[in-house]
Parts: sequence; structure tokens; C-alpha cells
Amino acid sequence: MNPHDESRLAEHRHAFLRLLPRRVEMIGRRLHRFLQDGWDINGLSLMHHDARWLGEACTRHGLDAAAGHFAQMHALLGDTLEHQSLPDPSLGERLWHLVEDIGDAVPTSAEPGTENNVPRQSNHGGRGEIPPANYWRRWGDDAPAARAAVIVEPMEPEPAPPEPAAAPEPAMPPAPTTSAASPKARPEPAAASPAPARAEAPPAPVGAGIRVYHLTDYGPLSLELDQRMEALGYEVELLESADELRELLGALPAHLTLVDAAFSDQLEAIGQAVRDTRARSNQRLLLVALSQADDINLRLTASRAGVDSLVVDPNGASDVLRRLSLLLDPGSEAPYRILIVEDDRSQALFAEGILRNAGMETMVILEPLDVLASLHQFQPDLILMDLHMPNANGIELTVLIRDQDAFLHTPIVFLSGESDEDRHFDALEAGGDDFLSKPVRPKYLIASVKNRVARHRALEARRQRRRGKDHDTGLFSREELLESLDALLQDATERSPGGVLFLEIESVNLLRDRLGLTSLEQLLASVGKLLANTAGPTAAGRFGDGSYLILDHERDEAGLEALAAELRGALVQHPFNVQGHPLRLRVSVGICAMRHRFHQSGELLNAAERMAREARTNDRGFKRYEPVKPTEAAREASLVNQIREAIALKNLELIYQPVVAVAGSDDSQYQVLLRLRGADGKLLPAAEVIPLAERGDFIVDIDRWVLQASLELIRNRRAEGRPLRLFVTQSALTLADPSQASWMKAELTAHDVPGSSLVIELRLEDAAVHAATVRQFCDAMVDDGVQFCLSQFESGPDMESLFDQLPLSFVKLARKYTASALSPSLRDELKVLIDRSHRRGLEVIGHGVEDAQAAATLWMSGIDFIQGNLVQQADRGMDFDFQQAVL
Repeated sequence: MNPHDESRLAEHRHAFLRLLPRRVEMIGRRLHRFLQDGWDINGLSLMHHDARWLGEACTRHGLDAAAGHFAQMHALLGDTLEHQSLPDPSLGERLWHLVEDIGDAVPTSAEPGTENNVPRQSNHGGRGEIPPANYWRRWGDDAPAARAAVIVEPMEPEPAPPEPAAAPEPAMPPAPTTSAASPKARPEPAAASPAPARAEAPPAPVGAGIRVYHLTDYGPLSLELDQRMEALGYEVELLESADELRELLGALPAHLTLVDAAFSDQLEAIGQAVRDTRARSNQRLLLVALSQADDINLRLTASRAGVDSLVVDPNGASDVLRRLSLLLDPGSEAPYRILIVEDDRSQALFAEGILRNAGMETMVILEPLDVLASLHQFQPDLILMDLHMPNANGIELTVLIRDQDAFLHTPIVFLSGESDEDRHFDALEAGGDDFLSKPVRPKYLIASVKNRVARHRALEARRQRRRGKDHDTGLFSREELLESLDALLQDATERSPGGVLFLEIESVNLLRDRLGLTSLEQLLASVGKLLANTAGPTAAGRFGDGSYLILDHERDEAGLEALAAELRGALVQHPFNVQGHPLRLRVSVGICAMRHRFHQSGELLNAAERMAREARTNDRGFKRYEPVKPTEAAREASLVNQIREAIALKNLELIYQPVVAVAGSDDSQYQVLLRLRGADGKLLPAAEVIPLAERGDFIVDIDRWVLQASLELIRNRRAEGRPLRLFVTQSALTLADPSQASWMKAELTAHDVPGSSLVIELRLEDAAVHAATVRQFCDAMVDDGVQFCLSQFESGPDMESLFDQLPLSFVKLARKYTASALSPSLRDELKVLIDRSHRRGLEVIGHGVEDAQAAATLWMSGIDFIQGNLVQQADRGMDFDFQQAVL
């Protein structure tokens, strides 16, 4: 053996010796549980597999004693599995002694030659050793004595399992209590061992033989993911450091390396270790990274690290498992469907042959006018189309296809010998996505089509998760329900019908502990399906762990109570099948009608949830929300008094939201937002405070307090060498006050703050009504460097006149332009609005931006600044990093 090979073997031995004590401890814990709670054929199969490969590895690394013990264990378990019989007490004792012998033969330290024979305690050993029930294979029906029935009642304490007579006292801490998720045979302490029971031929688990190294931070998602992967048969090894992962990859390559978000700063080094392992072992090794938020720098890092899939903000463990399954077994995905529109038969058959050989399904259309009918028949993932055809050319067909809502986002790729770049541009402008010039190389055609379809399917999957019903359960997404609820609340009056039902499964935490995460999720999916079927056209969706939301548009409060009784009755009377046994649930329902006119959906949902909790002690199991009803005048008077008191005591509060330059900038600038803490401790937004202040003739006092607080903040930041600009909203009534301009000039001088650090913001509607007086104030302050911004800006008759009258520097778009999905006409209107503003020398701010799609639309339209929760939610802190913020 040459020195290089010796060095590499030593490195692998070092890593293996770090892994081995944990694996031995895991086997011991599994065996300990079997001796206490009964045998399970899947557990025996896993132990048999571990004994083989650990024994072989021990032999390679010179641990002959341990290798011999593993070989004995492998032989004993092999006989048991071959005869498909339950181990008797004597075999259990022999296996236990073998585990002890292996522990004595395995050094704890990773340094070769160390002879510390005390097995190391793992801080996570055994955590994932209780897989949920849907994975475990059952012994055959001809051995009823070998199985124990388990009755699951969520509110009753679980009895302790009987202690088996033959089980020796373990030399380690007690293993975790076995979940009721795995019904197993329990050996009778005083009876003879039953005759060997035949087992059904077990199907191979989904992840059988797939080794996964998980670099984990033990977060909730990671814990659920590990348990479910082990339940599916994956061999999961939990690692806590990148160095440990690197060593283990050298000793024993895995099929998949999964990296939690907490290790994203080490991703490039991990990627290099994976690449080295791929080159050395010449086997397929996938690298998957998790991320809690979308970040362009992280995406670049992941790309440079060679990450096969970056899972951003996954929608639970099921979402991650689905993506892993597609990576590990690409053949499990439905074949790509490609519609080929080409009038030249030979060219069409050429493209069809290439794509079919690549595993795709194709349909060839030789007559262009047949395209629309074929679209609905074939439902393609991509359309490959010639540009020049008789009767209708490719550009004309693209326009017709894009008029079909179902195919608005279907990729269209042109395949043509056209060399005129203007024609290329016309094709893309009509709605095409790409242009491939003939002749095209087969590999290039396949790659282009695959990449387009993969992205299209990913976008469609994401869109379906966010919108519409789940195909399996019939439930709407939580986001969809909340958006619908917000829309209803905006138009709600005291006579509005409809309302919300909040259904809660009682004792869901106890069910999780007893059933395991996978079985619980299966149960909750069954609950959701029954709920959706019973609710019929009324929208229902999963809200949280064990809670569901029903959004009704039509019923009065009596109808809502009747619906609650119907849904609750359907759930509590249904015998749900859990691990082969019936389970009845306890359900409580809270009801809140729309007529109560909550200002925010969160307030309404809190009321409904509170009613559901109170309904637990109600004989009917549901309760309706009934607020205490002060008169509107009394409420308004109370709020006015709170505002006056807050002004006097200076108890108003300010929060801040960054206004970020799309092209990047070092300038720090924030929007100042007013809040009032009510008597109940809740923060009231400016929308509730300002109208009352304007009616109560103390709006000037509020606006001046906000300005003084803002100027003081600017002064303090300038003294620290951190200058900033603040956007401060002022009422048009305040700006119309004859003394306001002189007061403000005096405040700028007193705080020693340049006027350029301040942007006065006013609403378009107010400016249009008070244009003359507002203009006087603006003209008076322009010489001091104060700038002005017009908010809620939209196209209309007032736009051009306000451009002419006011010395504006910024305009802030109305919310309708910053929604996630704009109609083509609204997108065109947005572009015109931004273009006109730019021609006037104004900078444009996109306000209330909530998601990346809206930001992308604004960016493509030429926006200058972005503000909204996508960038950062408003809070008291001002720690946003403007230097790193580039859209």
C-alpha cells in the first residue's frame, strides 16, 4: 500500500471510530426496547443490516474482536429472519450479551489505539428510534398470540408495559417510552414461548438502502424530518458539525447529504467535501440544503457549492420529503409532456424522436389550426413551435394560446431557422419564452426543454400550494383562506352575513406523543378530508396543528351554529382508523360572525379561537362570540380621551420600516409609522387614530409630536456618524395651519438638522382637496431642503395637476400596483405611471410589497425604491443593512 492510500485509510479509520460508538449505542437502545415492549420484524431487519456493514467496516479497520461479535449477531438475526419467527427469551439474552461485548471491544475515542471501553453516550441517541406506524411491517395473521391490540384514547394515561421476565438489566439509561404507534408482540412472563409465527412477505420500505447524513441543528422541522425519514426506511445519521460530516464522508459515503439552514455559512466547504467524495467513490451523492428565507447571496453560495437542491422556506416535512424523493428517484415524476407544432413532418418527427428518447411524452400537430383543441386534450408542460407555418404563424398562435387562462404560464419555445433578430423579438414579445435556432443539437434541445419544464412544474406546484384546494384533502391553503377573510372584513358591516368557525382537535399534543408525527399527520389529513366533504361548498382549510378554519359567506349566526353542530358531529362520531384501530376524537368549535366588524383578521381569529377553548366546557361543544357592546359614540369618546392623554404624557409610539433602493445604496432611510397603545395594551394603527384626531381638532398636536421625535432621532444618529433620512406622514390639515411652516423652520434650527434629512409625506386624496394651502407650505420649506412625497399615488385626473403644483421629490404608489398578481392592463398602467414620474424627475417607491413576485413586477417596471414586509416588517429597531440590500 502506498503512503497516500495509508494516509487516506487512517483518515477514514479516524472518522469510523467516531461513528461506531453511536451506532453500537443505537443498536443497544433498539434491542433494549424490544426486550421491554416486544419484537418487531422491521427492527430486526435493521439490526441485521447494521450488523453486516458494521462488521465489514470493523474488519477493514482492524477491529477484529468487534467484527467477530457483529458477525455472530448477523448470523443469529439472519436465522430469525429466514424462519420469520419471534426470538425467544434466550435469543434475546444472547443478543444483549453480544451488544455488551461489542461495546467492550469498541474504543470510545476517535484516536486509533485508545482503549477506553466505556460506550459514549450520545445526546441524541434513540431519538429517532421510534418510527411511526405506517412503516412497521406486521407479523402474519396466523400468529394472533404474537400481537397485542392497542386501543388509543387521547385523554387517558397510557399504562406502563409489563416488564418481560427474561430481559436483563440494561447498562445504560432507560430508553424512551415506546410510542403506541407500533403494535408489537409482548412475550408473556410466565408462559412458554409461543410457536414460531410466520410473517407476511414485507414490502421494501421507500428509503430502504439509502444512507442519509443530516447535518442538523435539531430544530422542529429537522426532528420531524428525521423521524419520518427513518420511518420510511432511510438510514439517517445525525451529525452536529461540518468537520464530522467531512470525516464521515471519507470513511463511508452516503447517498444524500442534508444540511440545515444553521450551517449555510459553511455550505461552500461542505460542497467541496461532497465533490471530493464523489470523485473518490465514483458514486452519485446528492447535496441538499435547507433555508428559512430566500436570499440571493445564499442562492449564489449554494450554486457555487454544487448544491443539487436548495429548499427555501419549506412547507413542512412533507414538502422536503417530496423534493428528496424526486431527487433520489427522478423516474417517479410524471414524464414531461411536450406539444410539437410543426408543419414540416420530417422536422416534427426529428424533434419527437429526440424528446421521446429522453423519456418525454410528445404529441405532434402538423396543422396549426388544431393547436387549441390539442392543448386541452394533451395538457402539455411545454409547447415547441415553428415560427413560419401556413394558415397561422407561430406568433399568431402564441397570442391565441396566451388568451387561454389555463395555458397563460405554459412555456412556449420557438424552433426555427429564422435569422432575423427583429422576428425573434416579435416572437418573444407575443408571449414566447425562448428561441432555438435550427439546426439544433439534440443535447441542447433536451437540456432547454428539461430546464424549462422543470421550472414550470416547480412554479405550478408552488402556486397550487398557495392557491386553491389540496387535491387529496379538498382543503384550501391557509394563505388562501386568510386572504379571503381579509377581503370580507374590508367590506363587512353590521348586517353582513357569514363568519368563521375555528375547529380544534383537543389533546393534539398527547396524540402526537402517542401516535408519532407521521401517524398524527395521516389522522389530521383524514380529518381534513371529512371536514371538506361535510362542509361542501363552504371553504375549509388547515390552520395549525390540530386546528381548522371554516370561512362562510352566506349564513347568519343561527346558520353558523347549525354548521358548527353538523361539522362537529361528523368528526366526533366518525371512527378514524389509526394503526388498524378505531379512534374517536374530541372537537370544540368557536364561532365568530363577520358582522362584528373586526379591523384585522387576527383579531377575529383570536376571538374565534378563544370561543373554541371556552367551548371545551360547553355541553354543545361550540360557542359563539358575543362582544360587550358599548355604543359607538362611547367608544369614540374613550379613544379620543386615550389619544389626548397619550399626547399629554408623550406616550405615543413610533415604529420604522426601511425604504430600500432597488439598485442598492448606502443611504439609510425609513418610513415613520405612528402607533397608539390602547387601554387593553394593543397597538392601534394610525388609521384609527388620525381620523379621530382630525375630527377632534388636535391633529396638529399629534403631527408636531411625530416631527419632533423624528428630528430628535435624526440629530442623535448624525451625532453618532450614522445619518439617515425619514419619511414622515403629515395631515393636510396640519400643513394648512398658517403657523406650521415657521414652527417647522424653528424646529429644524433647534435640532440642528438639515432639511434634506426629512421627507414630508401626504396622501394624494388630501393633497388634491387642499392643494392651495399645501402648496404654500411646500414653497415655504423648499429653501430649507425639505423634500415632499405624495403617497397612495395612482393614475387619475389629479395626477398631472399635482405634478405641476407641488415641488415633489418622490411618489409612493397605491397598494393596487404592489399586489402579487397584476392584470396586463394594470401592469401597463404601472409602467406608464413610473415613466411619467421619471420624466418629471421624481423617484418612485413601491409601498406595501409583500412577496417576491410583486417586487419583480415593480423592478421590471422601473421602480426606484421598495418598502414593505418583503424587505422588513416595521418595528422599533433601525438595524437594517442598506449596504447589502439589493433587489
